[in-house]
Amino acid sequence: MKAAQISKYSKTLEVEINSIDIPSITSTQVLIKTKAAGVDPHLVLAITGKVKLFDHYDFPLTLGNELAGVVIEVGAGVMDFKVGDHVYTMPPLDKMGAFAEYVAVDAAIVAKMPANLSFKEAAAVPLSALTIIQALAILDARQGAKLFISGGTGGFGQIAIPYAKSQGLFVTVSGSGSARDLANRLGADEFIDYETQDYTHILRGYDYVIDTRGASEISKQIKILKPGGKLLSLIAGPNARFANRSADLSTGKKILFNLLGLPLDGLAKWHKKSYDFIYVQPSGKQLAAFTQYLEKAKSKPVIDSEYPFDQVNAAITKIATGHSQGKVILKVDDEE
Repeated sequence: MKAAQISKYSKTLEVEINSIDIPSITSTQVLIKTKAAGVDPHLVLAITGKVKLFDHYDFPLTLGNELAGVVIEVGAGVMDFKVGDHVYTMPPLDKMGAFAEYVAVDAAIVAKMPANLSFKEAAAVPLSALTIIQALAILDARQGAKLFISGGTGGFGQIAIPYAKSQGLFVTVSGSGSARDLANRLGADEFIDYETQDYTHILRGYDYVIDTRGASEISKQIKILKPGGKLLSLIAGPNARFANRSADLSTGKKILFNLLGLPLDGLAKWHKKSYDFIYVQPSGKQLAAFTQYLEKAKSKPVIDSEYPFDQVNAAITKIATGHSQGKVILKVDDEE
């Protein structure tokens, strides 16, 4: 089968399409014929080696963090799926593997696709859906509270905005001026054009911030939070709270993450606020719950662009620019 792989870390974002064996499955796994896969910013971090603190990859590494497809084989111990089921999943970030014609994954992290979505639309969901579910849980988000999502009109925001609204939150996002209409369609209560507006001069008294921009924005985002407010970053780096919450970390890594997070924790404490970090985990149960939400709300993800499999490098380059409005999709199998 064909698979998009890297053989080492690289700053050039060059990916090779190789021919590899179709994986065999264990008794707890399913084999999925991939129809479409999502392309996300984490791939850039993985290719360039910026997540080595978390993930120790075995090379060659098949890329891809989310996919939708059809079950073609079921392990002997799997009860919840059968051959022919339309499913979607996020493999573990430290293993990846979605950019391949066939993917073997544990059934516990798989869910049946929403009935109202195509394969391409379903492939846009898993990573962002699990991220916003887990992020709101960490924040202990309450109805009526105010949430700011920086850079909130890309692949993450187009899932996060409507879901956060469904949970009773007031949602403000930032983006380029051209993304204003998209933010409004997604249901954002307020939009900040970062090209012409400084949100630190406009926003005040926010309960939560979800950061998608990184450490350079943290000091600005802290300012818009009310005393006791919480900032959760997807990218700025781990800290003590993250380390203490992660039961599977070694003692050495917990100490390291505590030390690495000192500047961010110190900044937050100085302002009487808190900083936290998330590294999203796979979950079939949470995806199944999100399926119910999408079907009930009749909600669909926004697709920015689609690329054929042999243009995987162009798809990743598009993500690396940070200017997508909605999700970038890799078409692995053109037959829907």
